[in-house]
Amino acid sequence: MKASPLAAAIAAALACPAVHVPAALAQESIGAPVVVTATRQKQRADEVIASIEVIDRETIERAGQSSLVDLLQSLTGVRIATSGGPGANASMFLRGAESRHTLLLVDGLRVGSATSGQATLEAIPLAMVERIEILRGPASALYGSEAIGGVIQIFTRRGREGLHPELFVGIGGYDTVNASASLNGGQGALRYSLSVGQDDSKGYSAKRNRPQWHSSWGSSYHPDRDGFRNRYASASATVDLRERDRFGVHAFATDGRNHYDTNDYYRSYLDKQVDSAGAWLQNELGQGWTSTVRIGQSRDRLHNVTDDTNRNRIRSTQQQFQWQHDVRLPVGSLMAAYEYVRARVGGDTDYVVDKRDVHAFLLGWSGSFDAHSLQLNLRHDDNSQFGSKTTGMFGYGFRISPQWRVHASVATAFNAPTFNQLYWPDTGFGGGNPDLEPEHALNREIGLRWDDGTHHVELTYYNNRVRDLIAGWPPQNLNRARLEGIELAWQANLAGYDLRAGVDVLDAKDERSGNRLPRRAKLAGFARIERIADRWSWGVEWDGQGKRYEDTANTLELAGYGLIHAYAHYRLAPDWRVELRANNLLDKRYELSRGYATAGANLFAGIRYTPR
Repeated sequence: MKASPLAAAIAAALACPAVHVPAALAQESIGAPVVVTATRQKQRADEVIASIEVIDRETIERAGQSSLVDLLQSLTGVRIATSGGPGANASMFLRGAESRHTLLLVDGLRVGSATSGQATLEAIPLAMVERIEILRGPASALYGSEAIGGVIQIFTRRGREGLHPELFVGIGGYDTVNASASLNGGQGALRYSLSVGQDDSKGYSAKRNRPQWHSSWGSSYHPDRDGFRNRYASASATVDLRERDRFGVHAFATDGRNHYDTNDYYRSYLDKQVDSAGAWLQNELGQGWTSTVRIGQSRDRLHNVTDDTNRNRIRSTQQQFQWQHDVRLPVGSLMAAYEYVRARVGGDTDYVVDKRDVHAFLLGWSGSFDAHSLQLNLRHDDNSQFGSKTTGMFGYGFRISPQWRVHASVATAFNAPTFNQLYWPDTGFGGGNPDLEPEHALNREIGLRWDDGTHHVELTYYNNRVRDLIAGWPPQNLNRARLEGIELAWQANLAGYDLRAGVDVLDAKDERSGNRLPRRAKLAGFARIERIADRWSWGVEWDGQGKRYEDTANTLELAGYGLIHAYAHYRLAPDWRVELRANNLLDKRYELSRGYATAGANLFAGIRYTPR
């Protein structure tokens, strides 16, 4: 019997000394913020050349957001469009790139649909998230395809010394009920974590109710409520085998159903099941030499029921293997890695080709000396469908003074066509195009940071040119896009108040037509003031964006908007805390996608029990 490529790769790796796990490294950070997504190695956030943002568990709980999509929506450089209420399909445009151009990693593994190429952000519940790292800008030299716009890496809950149970129950507008329970702990060499929960909401009508017929909308009377339900669980464990060796396992699974509008007579729904499981082994082979091997699999399964006769099941699986060495040098550190991914698709749709293999080799070096910082990355991907692609990144930083730092970088990136774009069957309205080529990008950026211990300011200019952009149906490599922008972020801690604000200006255009890319506002921003005390905390937020266009011809305009939210926490007793959040206080009516409704003013209240 012939061994599969994955089995052969595993056997070869286990016969050698083992390697590194980015997710495992992030768990060890103490003191100053430490990130791993920017270089695939541990690095202080203030030494990173790339633009990166970190959201920790404490911030997630204080914000009181009910979903990952809501949390990401106000971040600098992020534009999000949703097709309805809670749990509806969400498209994220990071620095103006297409939604399929942002790579989603969960605990170091790729998670998302191989058929559409889109990350199912709406399926990831915040209750199981420990930490999020958002890397803005192309990162194919580190992660390969899908990273033209950037990378979002999510780390699920992790264990710590002792025994730490937690219970949470919350209720809110649109008949929303969220409940979760977690247990994390550890003793001696063992650390473990377990989280379970369910989010339910009856929601509101996904489509905006309008007269029976409108020339721009068609029939759009949908009086029903389109609800959402998501059940989930996650687990992880790590054990120190010897003084320098560690072993870990991790898994999560979500099972959701989202109702949506297609016509006036049937309640259509979409079942989404997303899961991932992996194991890793980390060895310290010598002084400053760490080696980690990781194996895992992620799955994305959809069951779309339009009516009694129209049903479609789609599933995709990504089997993954990673092997990485990190070597600390007299100056900086060296990273060398091998990755293997086998993607499979199936279901009711008959794809002519239903799998592809990717083998990748990558090298990286990053380090600082005197006032200088450098980052070099090179990656070679061998794709069974398209052949070879090589991408690179060069970054340089210079500390002008203890407070001021300037940095610049140039990077190339690519994105492989999805299975739908390549092999979707021709149903009479066109089908996939097997002759498609990958999309390519060249990004240049320069930035300035200032930090005096009280204030932190970061200004970044970027220019990302994307060619061979896939568009139309049947899809073709037709377009060239220019994604150019300026990001400005500020934060400070003054007199016990935490202040944050950000604004970004984005010029995302189709270079052939000169039109702006759909659903991407030219101007967006946010502001927040927060007060944290021993027993209570409160905050007020504002976020908004300017006008956008729904279509490529720029004829259907989406108006700009600004929203105000507020939240507060109060500790009733050492183990009990009440949490409140009021969204859209002024009850603004706005759209993220033309024709689809968004939430009005609503309140969410919860109670959290955390024994000390």
